Amino acid sequence: MMFVRKDVWKLPSGDQTLLWYGRAVERLQGLPISDVTSWWSLAAMHGIDEPIWRGFNVIPAGATLPAGPAQITLWRQCQHLTWYFLPWHRGYLLAFERIVRNAIIDLGGPKDWALPYWNYSADARSRQLPPAFAKDKLVSGQRNYLFVAQRYGTGQVPQAQSPIVLDPRAVTITDTLAERFFEGSAGGGSAGFGGVKTPFWHGDESNDGTFGVLETQPHGPVHVLVGGGFKGNGLSQDPLEIGWMTNPDTAALDPIFWLHHANIDRLWNVWLRQKRRPNDSADVFANPTDPDWLDGPQDREFAMPAVDGTIYNFKARDVLDTQSPSLNYIYDDEPAGEDLTTLVAARLQRLGATPEAAFQVAGTVSMAPPKQAELLGANSGTIKLADDVVETKVRLDKDQQQRLSTTLSVSPSIQKEPDKVYLNLENVKSPTDAAVFYVYVNLPGDADPSDDTEHLAGTLSMFGVSKASKREGPTGGSGINASFDITRIIDAAFAREGLAEEISVKLVSAVPGVTSEGISIGRISVYRQEQ
Repeated sequence: MMFVRKDVWKLPSGDQTLLWYGRAVERLQGLPISDVTSWWSLAAMHGIDEPIWRGFNVIPAGATLPAGPAQITLWRQCQHLTWYFLPWHRGYLLAFERIVRNAIIDLGGPKDWALPYWNYSADARSRQLPPAFAKDKLVSGQRNYLFVAQRYGTGQVPQAQSPIVLDPRAVTITDTLAERFFEGSAGGGSAGFGGVKTPFWHGDESNDGTFGVLETQPHGPVHVLVGGGFKGNGLSQDPLEIGWMTNPDTAALDPIFWLHHANIDRLWNVWLRQKRRPNDSADVFANPTDPDWLDGPQDREFAMPAVDGTIYNFKARDVLDTQSPSLNYIYDDEPAGEDLTTLVAARLQRLGATPEAAFQVAGTVSMAPPKQAELLGANSGTIKLADDVVETKVRLDKDQQQRLSTTLSVSPSIQKEPDKVYLNLENVKSPTDAAVFYVYVNLPGDADPSDDTEHLAGTLSMFGVSKASKREGPTGGSGINASFDITRIIDAAFAREGLAEEISVKLVSAVPGVTSEGISIGRISVYRQEQ
């Protein structure tokens, strides 16, 4: 039997998928945290902070945490800021789904139950938190286990007054799916669809803390905008006032977490379905073939609990094909995007090439990984995100500006794709994970940011940043880095009026007043990368 994961917003009337999910949550929450198949142990695999869990009374007063395999082997495994982000979470979802399905079958439910996904990028309706997760009671009057009051944190206004609806800027995925290569670079260019090469990542200081493209958008923003931590018109720094989804150490306690990550897993499949050129075997829109990824990490094995409570290990190569007998699931919707030739040709035409010339060049574009990025320019110092709107200028080096202009100057004799341009936010630090900023490049002064998509580079969320900002944290206090492909913005500006001497970067808080003197960016830089 092939299990089918379905869009939660397209489940037909009378469908009981979520009803059975809630019953399974109740069953798993009735197990002690020492049981590796319990709701609590499964969540602790993603992350656990004992004082915070005790503050939320997840760990009852007087209870002790289990020693042995649960803590040492299973807990605190989540992979973020690493190229293992996608394969680890796929294995995690699979173990969770099997345990939930087993509970459902034991309760008399359907044997073909599969975890649904929340496709918040589909349309306006889908950006709303699915109703089944928003009410504390079922129609019968019984407790709804898919609702958790801690979703909103103690600093949040009641859900009835403020339903969760995601901003479309936070969940747009066009640029995310256009990223060609899985593995990125920490050198100022693309961070890669799947992230930067690292060892096992859950507190390893050898990682410089760079988000991959999919992790940057929509993964992180959805976590924070669902979990919040927005107290009135201020920003909470108290972990007990921050919703569970906002903090990596509590996120998996919320039942909506699993539908969010099912969608992230689905987007991996969607990205792989992007069309390459005919008969091209290059590594665009493809998983890494590096043994360090396929058989890694070498420093700690990924471990998951089976339905019977035993523990098994897996590697990235074990979870690549969801239709293989060992995984045995599909998604009901995995659309394929434009082929690479069309994408490149469209860019060249926007820069002034004729359709004939554009497609001729696009058909011969190098499929080799891009070269080392070169610095175009950087701002003059640390920026504090203490206001709703913060703007800085990045002055471009004259020589590098000229080189970029030369590659962007499309002519009938053009023989290769022009350079791409990346905006880097370096050493981002924050005392809290509860903040989101929309990043704009060259936004006109009279433009309304909420209506402007032309100059929107992407979304910066603080998910996981607070831990990376502590000296004893995973990056030794250096924070994280985020990279945004701003090629289309620079292309449009160049086609209109040429390349200016400086670039304007504006950060706009997603929630008015949710800013802090403690949130800072060490440097904002712009790089060009030869393709």
